[in-house]
Amino acid sequence: MAIWDRLVELAAEQHGYVTTRDARDIGVDPVQLRLLMARGRLERAGRGVYRVPVLPRGEHDDLAAAVAWTLGRGAISHESALALHALADVNPSRIHLTVPRDNHPRAAGGELYRLHRRNLRTTDITSVDGIPVTTVARTIRDCLDIGTDPYQLRKAIERAETEGRLRRAPAAELHAALDEPAARSRPRPKGVSA
Repeated sequence: MAIWDRLVELAAEQHGYVTTRDARDIGVDPVQLRLLMARGRLERAGRGVYRVPVLPRGEHDDLAAAVAWTLGRGAISHESALALHALADVNPSRIHLTVPRDNHPRAAGGELYRLHRRNLRTTDITSVDGIPVTTVARTIRDCLDIGTDPYQLRKAIERAETEGRLRRAPAAELHAALDEPAARSRPRPKGVSA
């Protein structure tokens, strides 16, 4: 199989993106990527990230580009994951990505993203439309931690449970966690200590 065919096949699985790391993994010298870019067959999307322009752009192209920017080591998370899971009406100003603690993507392009450094367990990651994303439960917990609108989170929990993407017990735990800050902010009756 020719270099070009291998790259297109791989990029088709990744929303049109391929990284220098991907190229190495399939036995293509990254120098070939620069040559293909010079010939107009690839577009540079960031340092070490290329797009195959003959492949159509999709609805989640920006999210696929974000994951490629992390050299494939990140996952869409927090409010961006909430939107990707189509559970709530949120529109974060930057794409949220969770990357391993030892992942340090290049600065170029970084202004588009909000990085969260955490080593996720494999059970905390799933895939939506071929894009790595935190699971529904992990996403809601992360959104709770950054102060996402409680109304949106309640709506997300209810929708996920109704659609069978969140079981009853985890949904109840998330509702309880959501109610916890409200319980702390209520005034205590006189004579009751904290």
